[in-house]
Amino acid sequence: MSSAPLNPTARKNVEAIAQLEQQLHGRRSRAERVSDRVARFFGSLGFVAAHVVAFTAWIASNVHVVPGVPAFDPYPFPFLGFVVGVEFIFLTTFVLINQNVQSRRQEQWGHLTLQVCLLTEQEVTKTMQMLHLVCRHFKLESAAADQESNDLAQATPVTELVAEIEKAREADAADAP
Repeated sequence: MSSAPLNPTARKNVEAIAQLEQQLHGRRSRAERVSDRVARFFGSLGFVAAHVVAFTAWIASNVHVVPGVPAFDPYPFPFLGFVVGVEFIFLTTFVLINQNVQSRRQEQWGHLTLQVCLLTEQEVTKTMQMLHLVCRHFKLESAAADQESNDLAQATPVTELVAEIEKAREADAADAP
């Protein structure tokens, strides 16, 4: 199955987004980069395999399965529990740091999306206004006379829109059991 090649405008957009991602990626602090690597390793099959091997060896050596190896953490393996607990604290910390970085990145993308959407809304509104003027100039007022078209030619009051969304959310929350 052959697909059509990407048009130059779409390619330019993909490149711009990739460049933004690289900039955001490059702005991370050293601690964030280390945390990202650690969290990536913790989320890998290599980490699981290392734990299976380590726990198997630990348990086997402490239940006298391995001849000549004295038990250093006899059953119920209190030191192993301690090590796992400390590891869990670090793992949780690295995951939380990684989530904070991801959250900031999502917030940045959200702000960018909002800005682009607002700009797009302004451009479309201006285009609608110009189209109305063209229709009037060519005496095609009936083509642009419907209420929806007139409404779309007006700038969207963003703050009022946000207030309406909040009212709807509050009403939904009040109706929820």
